[in-house]
Amino acid sequence: MIIYALLGFAVIMVASFLRGTRDKYEDFCIAVSVPIFIILLLPMGAFTGWLRPNTMDVAFRHADLALRLDGLAFTRWLLRTGWYRVVGPIYDALPLVLALGWAIERSRTLLRASVIGALTAFPLYLLFPAVGPQYVFPNFPVSDAATVGAAWMHPRNCFPSMHLTWALLVAMNFRNPKWRWLFVVYAMLMVFAAVAGGEHYFVDMIAAVPFAFAVQRTAVAFPSLAAFRERVMVGTEHVEKAGKEAAAPQVSNTPEISGCAAERKS
Repeated sequence: MIIYALLGFAVIMVASFLRGTRDKYEDFCIAVSVPIFIILLLPMGAFTGWLRPNTMDVAFRHADLALRLDGLAFTRWLLRTGWYRVVGPIYDALPLVLALGWAIERSRTLLRASVIGALTAFPLYLLFPAVGPQYVFPNFPVSDAATVGAAWMHPRNCFPSMHLTWALLVAMNFRNPKWRWLFVVYAMLMVFAAVAGGEHYFVDMIAAVPFAFAVQRTAVAFPSLAAFRERVMVGTEHVEKAGKEAAAPQVSNTPEISGCAAERKS
């Protein structure tokens, strides 16, 4: 996945030069954040494994079967037909897809939604810890009869699937219908790639759909950082001005009577 993240960095910077953007600082910060975020996922994932050593993978597997959705059988079918070779590239290409979303649309709502989604999903991963069938079923994808404890270095990041959430967020933030439908197709392919690769269960994909819409709505309602900072600065200036006015000495409006006028009056 790091290779696709580096390709995403290159795509954003090339698009910035082709667009003729005078100030490329913003594009550079966003581009470099893609591979950095992928690298940071390793210690963050290990941290979830340390916090939640026991997982709910067996329960999620039973939930799939209760819905008559068998991810292991789907993986075996892909292996028999030879289509399994496309699973890895589809799943790993997400950083590149996110980079393309910014390079083409430059949607700040997408930026906010991507961050909000990641921050919101983290407590859910701790609440519903799971690592994926390939890490707990040693006979994957042949059988789920035997299970093993998930190693601590495997991230508990199944429910909901952020891979599908981010793919949906990219599609939602395209105004051009042609581009939007292209990325909708990618999101649909992500559903099957994540399950077939043993990284997720079908219930993770189902949960990711309303989660993505909730994150998108929150990102749309949330003000941009620049506007929020401007309101904070204006409010601070008003408070400081009011404080100075309150602390200033009060000047009497009654005119003073000069000494000569007082003597004439006496």
